Amino acid sequence: MANAARRFAQQDELPLDVSQDLQDLPLLDLFNRKVINDSDQCSSLHVASFGQYLVPRHTKFVMSDLDNIDLLRSENDVFDLIVMDPPWPNKSVHRSTDYETQDIYDLFHLPIKSLIKNQGLVAVWVTNKPKYRRFILDKLFKAWQMTCVGEWLWLKVTSSGEPVFPLDSPHRKPYEQLILGRYQPDDTSPTLPNPPQQHVLISVPSIRHSRKPPLGEVLADFLPKQPACLELFARCLTPGWTSWGNECLKFQHESYFISNDTPHSPSAS
Repeated sequence: MANAARRFAQQDELPLDVSQDLQDLPLLDLFNRKVINDSDQCSSLHVASFGQYLVPRHTKFVMSDLDNIDLLRSENDVFDLIVMDPPWPNKSVHRSTDYETQDIYDLFHLPIKSLIKNQGLVAVWVTNKPKYRRFILDKLFKAWQMTCVGEWLWLKVTSSGEPVFPLDSPHRKPYEQLILGRYQPDDTSPTLPNPPQQHVLISVPSIRHSRKPPLGEVLADFLPKQPACLELFARCLTPGWTSWGNECLKFQHESYFISNDTPHSPSAS
């Protein structure tokens, strides 16, 4: 979907309201513009040649490359929480080509300081390569005027509670890192509590590659009530959040919401 639209789509400054179900929507109408479902109900989009996609209630998203990320600021939106899962270069994972950010220094183009509120939190998922952790702490956070307030781990376990790989495996680790930063560019005293410096999240990972556990409830105690939340490099939509990335709708296709237990007719098998 992203590759097909990238060649033709141009920026459209008018938001697209999808509060009502839409049928046979041209693919290009979704790219390089803000799309909004302001209703209390999930809406459904039928995208020509691609099928049905579900848009949760009170959701906004922008599908674009980095060149058009400024569309996020079209309504002067700023956020209390920004979560991102950048496509870190990885020889064994081709996801990095999806966003065309082969160079980690492309992340400096993210307009974080104009998107985050004072005392807002930024949560960055990172692989276990030490150089990427150092890059976040020594370069990105300094450029964004972030103070590191937490380095957490997400431990992936099986349904029986065992790590998916041995903890001492020299190759694949059963955990990923989450680095938390607080934006406080002036000398005012913080009014929000900081998360614990160290913490472990434990869950069974999704069968879909690179799906991370949701963080809204986990970080709620360290944010204002009813926080404005943004996910960057998103591959799905979260109710009440704004999402950006060139594959925002990837896991919103109706096929991902069909239970494996759904019976199939003989003709469909």
